Amino acid sequence: MDSVITQLNAILQKHSGTRTNGKVASERTKSAIGEALRADFRRLSTLGFKLQKPENLGEKHVEALCKSWYNDEFTVKTIQVKLSYLRIFCRWIGKGEMVKDAPHYLPDVPKAELKVTTAAASSKSWAANGVDIAEKVREADALDLRFGAMLRLAVAFGLRRHEVLECYPWKVDKVTYFAAYKTKGDRPRNIDIDTPEQRIVLDHVKSMVKKSEHLGWTAMRDGSAATIEYNLAKWHKMLAKIGITKAISKVTGHGLRAQYAENAALIVNVIPPTLGGTTGQMAKDDLDLKREQVSELLGHSRKSITSAYFGSFDRNSKPDAADRTKLAIEAAVAALPAEKITDIPPERMDDCMRLTTELTTVRAYVEPRITQALWEHHSSRHCTPWLRPGESNIAALEAAANHFAVPR
Repeated sequence: MDSVITQLNAILQKHSGTRTNGKVASERTKSAIGEALRADFRRLSTLGFKLQKPENLGEKHVEALCKSWYNDEFTVKTIQVKLSYLRIFCRWIGKGEMVKDAPHYLPDVPKAELKVTTAAASSKSWAANGVDIAEKVREADALDLRFGAMLRLAVAFGLRRHEVLECYPWKVDKVTYFAAYKTKGDRPRNIDIDTPEQRIVLDHVKSMVKKSEHLGWTAMRDGSAATIEYNLAKWHKMLAKIGITKAISKVTGHGLRAQYAENAALIVNVIPPTLGGTTGQMAKDDLDLKREQVSELLGHSRKSITSAYFGSFDRNSKPDAADRTKLAIEAAVAALPAEKITDIPPERMDDCMRLTTELTTVRAYVEPRITQALWEHHSSRHCTPWLRPGESNIAALEAAANHFAVPR
């Protein structure tokens, strides 16, 4: 297998620098296709195929890979991306038409199941799927403090796994924003530091590394310098150790990015569809602008991309009923478990009174202990017991109310 990987690396060195359209490929693109192809050939070896050369790849190998990915519960989008990388590779070796689409290799799977749906039908976030983020971070800390820091950073800034592993914490800190780089498509972006929790997280992560050091693991077991492939493999292995897999918890590491997207929308007073939000919550122009702002924080430029993270708004332009928030709060009051309604600690009293007063502006009249329960749920989405309220908090409180009011 080492010989095959060495040969594959030579092919990658020769071809991966140029896209199919003739343009120069980014470092991120070259890295992604290299990681994918090396993983595919190693998987073939595990499946019992003894290829002597990468050029010997045949259709039976592609079929075996596709079935293996499906059996291991890879998402449809991931399978399609991996097939596209194999298609590119086959063009390099003179077998350009060999790789077919997923339904060709998975004839027993309904075609509808193999169609990529870009809009999220339900929340992919950890919180919405019942995962206690703070508890998972504690489990991560017990395994590896560096891994715990990575999860905190992913929650706070919505980073992709590459961006977490290749982050230089001291370099990205621009006081009022997080300057993400080495991003997908090599498109740098500035992520606003909107909450005290984001500042606490970034300062914590900075305290763990040297000023010239990235956050990813620096050494492999044999003491040699860690590669990005090693870091990615360890990232997924660590996630599995704390129970973060589709099979166990119904979420993946990428779910933290979806959670950040939902949180970012709530900060600008937009309730995402995955949290019960509708098109009629505000004027369409305002909603479009706020979606664009969230999209930029995620490293995209189109507002439509937000649908992949927190669902699609319908085309209904009719404004919601004026008592929408009031009714949502009332439904939550009726559904809140008794154990969630607790006495308010003195240090939270001012915040609870402020939030309770804010609810009165939408004619939702509740006692402060109810407000505390709703805000505790919202705070947990940020991996903290209590998040200091922002300038406007109605959307966050209503989303929390929807969480309790909707049967699960």
